[in-house]
Amino acid sequence: MSHPAATRRAHHPWRWVAGAVALLLVVVTVGGVLVYRHLQGNLTTVDVAGALGTARPSKSPAAAAASQPLNILVMGSDTRAGQGSEYGSASVIAGARSDTAMLVHLYADRQRALVLSIPRDTWTQIPSCPLPGGKTAQPSEQRFNAAFGIGGPACSIKTLEALTGIYVDHFVVVDFDGFKKLVDSLGGVKVCLNESVDDPKSKLVLSAGTHVVTGDTALAFVRARETLGDGSDIGRISRQQAFLSSMVQEVKSTSLLLDPVRLFKVLDAATASITTDPSLGSLNALRKLAQGVAGIAPSRVTFVTLPWKPRGDGATVVVNEAEAQPIFDAIKNDSTWPAATASTASPSSPPLKTAPSAVHVRVLNATGTAGRATEVAAELRKQGFVVDGTGTASAVSAATTVRYSPAYDESGRTLTAAVKGAIAEADPALDSVLELVVGTDYSGVQAVTVPGASPSASVSSRSAADNICS
Repeated sequence: MSHPAATRRAHHPWRWVAGAVALLLVVVTVGGVLVYRHLQGNLTTVDVAGALGTARPSKSPAAAAASQPLNILVMGSDTRAGQGSEYGSASVIAGARSDTAMLVHLYADRQRALVLSIPRDTWTQIPSCPLPGGKTAQPSEQRFNAAFGIGGPACSIKTLEALTGIYVDHFVVVDFDGFKKLVDSLGGVKVCLNESVDDPKSKLVLSAGTHVVTGDTALAFVRARETLGDGSDIGRISRQQAFLSSMVQEVKSTSLLLDPVRLFKVLDAATASITTDPSLGSLNALRKLAQGVAGIAPSRVTFVTLPWKPRGDGATVVVNEAEAQPIFDAIKNDSTWPAATASTASPSSPPLKTAPSAVHVRVLNATGTAGRATEVAAELRKQGFVVDGTGTASAVSAATTVRYSPAYDESGRTLTAAVKGAIAEADPALDSVLELVVGTDYSGVQAVTVPGASPSASVSSRSAADNICS
């Protein structure tokens, strides 16, 4: 049976990519009054405060701290106005929707970020929303993405707050053209395909392997659905999260701030790409935000898709509340997700002392099978381990091996107990980050128990440090 989203026409849930990167890139204000005025003039703002009303969720208790946690709803407009015929004309596809959205939670300590993707076809209650001209749309049950078409960003925010109980501090909206310009300003983004693709709907034509994509090709990569993966929108969200991870790595690995010409191009594209609320819609506000998040390592940016289950109509999904609630609670309380898990060692060995949540590991693929490291990384995160990245081992290996510094032998014991059949190997050259070399004998990850920890949510996720090709 195909995924319920696989029977639909191609949609376009990529827009949040450009919006999120725009928030991360604005790390300095370019000098010069004319430059400042130009960039400030690029910004578009929409005041939605009055439309949101006063019956809203409470902010996190941590919001009273000097550095406040922030929740930013990043969404995309799929309007075709001014985009050319290859994406469909505005007369054919009237209005706009936010086919997917993501909620970016920036922790108060500004050391971590949790990014929650909302599938566009999540069936939910859309509350009453103000309309242009003073009218009000009545509450209705529809897909989540319909809220944007009904009442713009304000209606999307009201719908998300009703769905999750999470207070939204800011919003960002991006369109097709803004995404392409931002990718181009970065000089392209690295992507990886396990097999060649020729998708007539998105017009994506790429061979298997790695590519640096720009403009229309980048847009096609994140739009393509039916000819990539399992053909579902959920699968496409995972690919878009990988694309955004690659973008973050590109920014972190290049000397962007040391190249004024390139920096201006990126800032010019970023500021012209977004529409936001007035409190975020100034260079000074974006500078302060970006200064706060500039130190977040890619390994501490976690992407997760809202847990879902089929609604039964073959086209929409509903929230899996049991798995989603721990994520909602973590965002509302500014607490770690997944929660610290704990574990048991084998009967013949002493009890484990280090919880998986305190174990940092890099996963290396030594199987010769593309994508294995990413799969294993997701399994480790389900059990609460912190995956600091993935990569490819220098050679294929039969044995799955946990490599650790002698100073972190307890972390090594916990990871070895969790990885079925793994052998342990001390390596003085390593530091606090362990290495899991995934061999051809790999047989999975099991729950272990450390006294005092709570179980973690069994939801797949990835970090921005993951290798897009691993």
